[in-house]
Parts: sequence; C-alpha cells; structure tokens
Amino acid sequence: MCAIISYLIPSYNHARYLPEFLDNIRSDIEQMDLSAEVILLDDGSTDNSVSIIESWAEENKNKFKIVYKTQENKGITAVLNSLVDMAEGEYLRLCASDDVIVPGSTQMLYQQFKEYPELSCVLGDAIVIDENSNILHESSIAYHGGKRERLQKPEQLVKELIQNWCVAGPSHLIKKNHYQHIRYDESARIDDYDLFLSLLYFPNSVFYVNITACLYRIHTSNTSKTKDPKQRIENIKSFLTIINKHLEHDALKHYLLPVKYKTTAKIYYLEKKYIRCVWSMVLSLFFNLKDGS
Repeated sequence: MCAIISYLIPSYNHARYLPEFLDNIRSDIEQMDLSAEVILLDDGSTDNSVSIIESWAEENKNKFKIVYKTQENKGITAVLNSLVDMAEGEYLRLCASDDVIVPGSTQMLYQQFKEYPELSCVLGDAIVIDENSNILHESSIAYHGGKRERLQKPEQLVKELIQNWCVAGPSHLIKKNHYQHIRYDESARIDDYDLFLSLLYFPNSVFYVNITACLYRIHTSNTSKTKDPKQRIENIKSFLTIINKHLEHDALKHYLLPVKYKTTAKIYYLEKKYIRCVWSMVLSLFFNLKDGS
C-alpha cells in the first residue's frame, strides 16, 4: 500500500530528544486511519543519533514503512530537498528532530484537506518549549508576534503570514505536489518563510485550524535564535534575499515591501549604521500606511 502521509525528518545531533520525538511519531501514526511512511536523513551527526534511529527503525519496521539514510553534513535545505525527493506520500509533514509531534494532530490537519480539496497546506499552532521541555509560551503564533484570530480569517491570513511571520516547528501538513513549484534554496539559512511565500502565490491555498499540532523547541543551538551579531546579520540577510525573490510576484509585493524595509533596518542597526536604520524604518512605516495597516 502506498503511503498517504510522509513524515520527513532531518536529523542532526539531537540524540537527547530523538527517543521522545520518534515515539510520538509512532503514536501519531497509530491514531490515524491513513497509511504512512517515516523518512529520516541524518546529516552527519557526531552524537549517537544514528544508533537511536537504527534501534527505533528495527523495533517498528513491521508497523509502517521506515526509510533512513546517513550522509556527510550538507545543511538543512539540502537535506529537505533530498527528503522531498524520497517521499512517496501525497501529503508531507516536515519534522525537526528536536521538536515534538502531538499525537493525533496529523489526522486533524489531514481532515481539512478532505473538507477543502483545493488547499495546498493546512497549518496549526504549537506550544513553545525550551531545551529542558519547560513551557515558554502556550502559542508559538503569539510568541512570534502573530494573531490566531487573523489567521482564521481567509481575507487576513496572507497579510498576517507575510508581515508577522509566526510559523514554527512541524505545525503544518502540505501536499507534495506543491513542490512542483519550489525547491529549497540550498544557499539559504532559513527555509520555511520561502516555502510559505511560494504557497501564498495561489489564492486560498493555506488554511489555519486552531489546534496545537506540535511542541516547538527553542534552545541555544537554534540557527534562527543566535545572539552572535555576525551570525544574526547573515541570517537576516538570507531572510532579505528570500523577500527580494518573492517581491517579483504582484500578489505579494504590497505586503512584502514593509517587511523588506523593516528587515533592512535590522541589518543596519546591527551594523551600527543608525541613520540608514531610521530611514529604512520610515520606508517600512510608509508602505504600511500605504497598505492601510
């Protein structure tokens, strides 16, 4: 039987979190009435991640399809492209191996596709946790500055996702056929914003359902949360490159312009170019006002 759901799991030095993560994947599958496969690609871990994965795969090999491979370190976006290529499922759930899937959430996300077949992606919320699984916030969306009530309104969802980027962790389920339109940019440091902007090219392609789909972990090794100024500048510049790429699309341009100049202001601030920073913020405010925000 061909898989309907593919869990795509990049693994890199998360041995501490893998046992809980993998057991929750199994529980999630057990609560579905859908066929599933689990694809794991370890990107050169130096801890005992591979042995944990091998043991778990052996234990569960007769319950559902499991594919796991190892490779020398190539980076997250290269791993994601490889995982998508290996997937046989019609729907993909991308899962960082330090996060936690809420059992039963994939079935709930999938149900929205049954009700609205035109969708390409269904999105839920997450609980934010730290390295030791302490709860930092009950809503990842709110934690990152978004508003769930806006995401629940189709006429506000596009603007909210673009201007208050708040998607984190394995909180969404996406149709594989969307990847006919996008490959992850392997030079980029941040991958998920690029994916969602490509989804928003198509009207009514993304739907928010108000459930807790996962636990999203923030810790000192999170690439996007680094406090090192040089690393932050490089991350923000990568984010700006993604914005500039999608500015060419007319449907997104008026939402992206305020974000572009706000992002540019952050770079100038970290570079201590304060006059340019202020001017970029003025431009961001101008385009926000022009948009009616």
